[in-house]
Amino acid sequence: MTRFRLLVGIALFIAVIGVCLLLFNTRQADEPVAQERLVVVSPHPTEFIIPLVQEFENETGISVEIISSGTSAAISDIVSGDDIDLLWGGSILSVGPYKDFFYAYNTLNKSVFSEECKNVSDEFTCFSDVPSIIMVNNDIIGDIEVNGYEDLLDERLKGKIAFANPYKSSSSFEQLVNMLYAMGNGNPDEGWDYVKKLIGQLDGNMLDSSSEVYKGVADGRFLVGLTFEEAAVTMLKSGKHIGIIYMKEGVVSTPDGIYINKDSKRIEQAKRLVDFLTSKDAQMFMAKNLGRRSVRKDVDPSNMVISYDEMKKITVDKEKVIANKDIWTDKFLELYEEAANE
Repeated sequence: MTRFRLLVGIALFIAVIGVCLLLFNTRQADEPVAQERLVVVSPHPTEFIIPLVQEFENETGISVEIISSGTSAAISDIVSGDDIDLLWGGSILSVGPYKDFFYAYNTLNKSVFSEECKNVSDEFTCFSDVPSIIMVNNDIIGDIEVNGYEDLLDERLKGKIAFANPYKSSSSFEQLVNMLYAMGNGNPDEGWDYVKKLIGQLDGNMLDSSSEVYKGVADGRFLVGLTFEEAAVTMLKSGKHIGIIYMKEGVVSTPDGIYINKDSKRIEQAKRLVDFLTSKDAQMFMAKNLGRRSVRKDVDPSNMVISYDEMKKITVDKEKVIANKDIWTDKFLELYEEAANE
């Protein structure tokens, strides 16, 4: 009886070892497959992302999981250690203060970038060039003429201006930078008087995301909105009767980027997405069909937007903006709170 129990025990032990080895080998075999995926967090509109992602997946066999999020929330998730491989979107001015959280990668495509987009830190790969604009709903604006920031102070627009929290929205922070430089005649410290007046015009309406701005104008909830060029182009393509205004006081056009999380477990796959999104084919598709301006010198701009020669373009001190991002955002929110309590 004892001998029988011993034999049964040995047999069970061998069986358990066999199952463990099988499970271990299965995990080992599955591991490369699990690696062929990317988790990407992005503030870009879904309709903008999908065609590019689908082409990348078809071309490489790497699946992409997209998490929609505002730029500030996306950066917070990366800083917190979430399983995210890339941030796709957000201007280099907004992401600049968090450079240490991203992986330095110098894509070969950078050799054909414009000089402005080429001369950035390797932690940032420029993806598109994004002018700030004012978006107008042509169906309901009536006889109110809007050609720039000064026109937004028209009393008839009070409470009817869409603007997102610049702490949460990269495009709204870009607008804050734009108006500080434009209304301060090149000196951002002199632009706060205008910002305070604009906050009064918001009349307590500050939105939580960039998408609420352009959708709010397109749907008629607001007469005008402070947003970015591609969002307005997307609304035009969807049949909305909106106008794109390039501010007469001056336009800041800042590259947005693709940023690899330095803690990504899939760095090589992430590099392939960066290379794909900055390739000539992808950038041509983007410019022709999605209304974005390419960062490459060998790609023509979309015929849906005006040339840079037709707008008054403002150059900003990028290092100064990055260094002051939190200071300027905090000051804006303080002024907003003051206006709310008056």
